[in-house]
Amino acid sequence: MRLGAGPPVRRADASAQDDVRRANLSAVLRLLHFHGAATRSELVVSTGFNRSTVGSLTSELVKLGLVRERPGVVGGKGRPSNVVEPVSTGAHVLAFDVTPSSVGAARVGLGGYMLQMRRRLHTTHPHDVADVVDTIVTLATEMQARAAAGSVCLGIAVSVMGSVRQPDGLVRRSPPLGWHEVPLADLLREATQHRFPVAVGNDGDLGAVAEYLRGSARGVQDVLYVRGEVGVGGGVVVDGELLKGAGGYAGEVGHIVVKPGGRACSCGAKGCWEAEIGDNAIVRAVGRDPRESDIDDVVSDVAIGNRRSIAGVRKVGDWVGLGLASLVNLFNPNIVVLGGSLGALYPTMEPTLAASYARALGPMREQARLVRSELGSDAQLVGAAEVGFADVLEDPAGTVAARRREMRDMPTQRDAEPDIDDVRTPSR
Repeated sequence: MRLGAGPPVRRADASAQDDVRRANLSAVLRLLHFHGAATRSELVVSTGFNRSTVGSLTSELVKLGLVRERPGVVGGKGRPSNVVEPVSTGAHVLAFDVTPSSVGAARVGLGGYMLQMRRRLHTTHPHDVADVVDTIVTLATEMQARAAAGSVCLGIAVSVMGSVRQPDGLVRRSPPLGWHEVPLADLLREATQHRFPVAVGNDGDLGAVAEYLRGSARGVQDVLYVRGEVGVGGGVVVDGELLKGAGGYAGEVGHIVVKPGGRACSCGAKGCWEAEIGDNAIVRAVGRDPRESDIDDVVSDVAIGNRRSIAGVRKVGDWVGLGLASLVNLFNPNIVVLGGSLGALYPTMEPTLAASYARALGPMREQARLVRSELGSDAQLVGAAEVGFADVLEDPAGTVAARRREMRDMPTQRDAEPDIDDVRTPSR
């Protein structure tokens, strides 16, 4: 997956006029999608295209329903340049985040706008794949019914904790969910009668995508993202590209062994990093029983200054720092983003985490800055949405035309603007 959100590159060596036009439309739409509204003059500077070319490209994107133009602010001499902005209701993605406790859902519009959000607790055990598929389809149907008339649905994108094979979306192993060899993408296509393109990705990878494009790691080319939950997921961006590996499994940081012979992990091994710093490990460290308490109880105890909880969290912080140091030695990132429960508890565990991190890294620690996730619990939904937007950003006209043809047989959408309370905009 191409992640680059910086200045677009013109395809000067494109083999045909259509290729040039497609690349130029892509360049303008990417700028607006990732950076928001811009005047035509600013687009000229950012793309290097001449004014007439920018005018022609923006006019075509307006006809596609992806952007709109409005008069610029009058100031100084001359006629103000028109402002061009993405139309959030012009195209959208249905994004999902599957965890052991719930399924999070969002309808995300072009430009990264959260138009609608839902979260539904599992009615059965998350091991029940059929129930998870049914929940996703039900939420997708509900959100699609509320989309504005004419809005192009670009597809369904799902974040899952576990090893997800690419590009077919087969969940090879998910210890937190109890899944093995689950063809989730195929099951969703069948359940939705092949009405939507479907993509499935690892939660750590999608968190890394989100933080790189819209969160704490904006503008940084080398990023390590680690999400704490029942499991521990991770994603790595190297020189602006998501590190995927041969089968898409790169970034399974939760199952590196940090304590040989240590606590049993849900994957079947012992001493995995996940077993030492996951939510259950944190709950045990503060003296609670994971069968009776969860990570939210720990966060609440820490917030009111419970000394036993603070001490337990800091003990876990030592293991967090040790594991992060190993990963920084491997990948040499500029920034390390902590998400999920690790991000929520980072201020509390920071003293011990920083100490073990520094001991293991030495001077290299100065190059890898530690920060909390800016997107928090929305990161996986934002990352999943960006995967869904990839095709329209690569080929705006072709993708919109194809999806409109495919959507002709879908139930009629009612013309409904999103409720104000539903709208949330990712930080830029």
